[in-house]
Amino acid sequence: MAKGVYDRTPKENNMASDETPQVPAASVEKQKLFPVILLKNYVPMADYQIVGHVKEAVKRKDAAGNWRIVEPEEFVEGEMKPYASPGVGFGATKAEDGTLLVNAKIWAGTTIKLPVDEAKRAVALKIAERADDIAA
Repeated sequence: MAKGVYDRTPKENNMASDETPQVPAASVEKQKLFPVILLKNYVPMADYQIVGHVKEAVKRKDAAGNWRIVEPEEFVEGEMKPYASPGVGFGATKAEDGTLLVNAKIWAGTTIKLPVDEAKRAVALKIAERADDIAA
């Protein structure tokens, strides 16, 4: 080679490998979901699963002025807690191309499962509290 000129050919040919790239095992597996109870309305950043909500007891006053429980408190599975004001909420909406979008906002009081990293962030920001057995 001439003086001042260096060899520009690469030592290894990485570009033309016949092997398929290896995908890390962590990205192939689905992220583990962690249960939290929302303290504030929240829009999840990633995949989530709605566990349910606690339906409050319905109380009425009788003629004597005593409070009677008409319907006891119960946990409703698989539903998002309805908002306190009727007519308010984000139902399933349609995008411009006609695809059906899921609920954008989840109301406070709903128990959901979030990916572990997002759940840690939500608990740290006091948006949610832990809903597992250890937290009790």
